[in-house]
Amino acid sequence: MIRLLQQIKRGLLAFIHPKKEIEAAKAYDLWASTYDEQENNLIVYLDEIVFDEMISGINFKDKIVVDVGCGTGKHWKKMFEKKPQEVIGFEVSAEMLKKLHGKYPGTKAWLVHDEQLKQCGDESCDIIVSTLVIGYVENLFKVFTEWNRVLKKNGEIFFTDFHPEALQKGGSRSFKFNGQILYIKNYIHSLAEIVVLAQKMNWEQVNFVEKRVDASIRHFYEKYSSLEAYDRSFNTPILYGCHFRKGDHPLYVDGQKTDSKQMLLTK
Repeated sequence: MIRLLQQIKRGLLAFIHPKKEIEAAKAYDLWASTYDEQENNLIVYLDEIVFDEMISGINFKDKIVVDVGCGTGKHWKKMFEKKPQEVIGFEVSAEMLKKLHGKYPGTKAWLVHDEQLKQCGDESCDIIVSTLVIGYVENLFKVFTEWNRVLKKNGEIFFTDFHPEALQKGGSRSFKFNGQILYIKNYIHSLAEIVVLAQKMNWEQVNFVEKRVDASIRHFYEKYSSLEAYDRSFNTPILYGCHFRKGDHPLYVDGQKTDSKQMLLTK
């Protein structure tokens, strides 16, 4: 979803602001035909690592899972291996959904409009998964409120995304199409904002993972002769993952806060 290696190749690595951005739905309609064929994509590589770490601590067996921003179902094989009752997908791109239905015929996956998960009833699912999607959302409170609606009490929420610190330094979400770099419109949501919104939803923090530019990914830069960019961005956080659990009672009743617990998004 974030073609960071193209920036590395050009020696920019998340320090150049995109010139022209297109909406996510249109972007992924264009990207869908080649999305599953990516090689040496640093963000996809790190997302897989964080995803694996997150799901290792979650029981999927016989659970109903909702994947928001499911794309072509890149994580579905791993989730199905954990034997959920059902995996349900929501996606803004019709072309990405076509790819998913081709790989997983008969599964439930729908286009999402206005951030609403209309096919899911109140407290109808056990787990919400959303990878590399948060940055495409303008109104995060609206999205979290909808997730909260469909999630059962004590349900699990986990999501990954491009780190806000990297975006604040000029990082962009982009991909290559017909020989050109296309930039996707995104929004920066700080970790502090996520903490505040999670508290309002009465989500308890379970885990937080952060991946930085370090020696473990140096080979990506070497491949594109971009060690100067590696040195310049060393220790910059570029991807994070959050795991929350929904509380069994509302945090706010009649506008009054009922729980003073605090959360810190730290390792």
